[in-house]
Amino acid sequence: MGDVSVHEAIFTTRSMRHLKPDPVPRDDLEYIIEAATMAPSAGNTQMWAFVVVTDPEQIAKIGAAYRDVGERYIRDGVLADPDITPDRQRVYSKAMHNVEHLDQSPAIIVPCLHGRAPDNSDISSGFFSSTYPAVQNILLAARSRGLGTVLLTLATDYTPVRPEATAEVRDVLGLPEDVTITALIPVGYPEGPWGRPWRKPWQDVTHWERWGG
Repeated sequence: MGDVSVHEAIFTTRSMRHLKPDPVPRDDLEYIIEAATMAPSAGNTQMWAFVVVTDPEQIAKIGAAYRDVGERYIRDGVLADPDITPDRQRVYSKAMHNVEHLDQSPAIIVPCLHGRAPDNSDISSGFFSSTYPAVQNILLAARSRGLGTVLLTLATDYTPVRPEATAEVRDVLGLPEDVTITALIPVGYPEGPWGRPWRKPWQDVTHWERWGG
């Protein structure tokens, strides 16, 4: 992974929402996608596909759709809740940066799956999970090249909060009907430093041999 060890990449890859406008080299984007395709998939079906967007006009259109759904869901919904917890407010306040500035990203990777998600929610969750090992590879491979990323799911088929916004993104990308958007991942050189993300201590979420052990 270049000059970054696997350990360092795992322990310092955090959501980088503030990205510089500098263009991302084509060979870095190609490397990131190749790394994504090294991920495991159920039955080695490899049903994924990736749309890489670098055209500012395309990115602006995606950003407009994301802003629409983000303002409705995050600004007017989650953050307007009088009972919101401090931790939730902190997280979603940061998320508003992408709502307001996704259209300024130098590149966006859009992971997709061949097929449409089943209506059954239990089966649907399994369908979408097929892409997320590849998504994690995207985040780590980008980190190895000094590029920041953040995983977004609004305006995708995974989180159809406002289906019209998802339809707009699908139209911008020219997706066939039988292809599903699973995420949006802006990519660019980060404005801030790398660092260990805040996570619960592993001891608090680990059980040995039996639950509670």
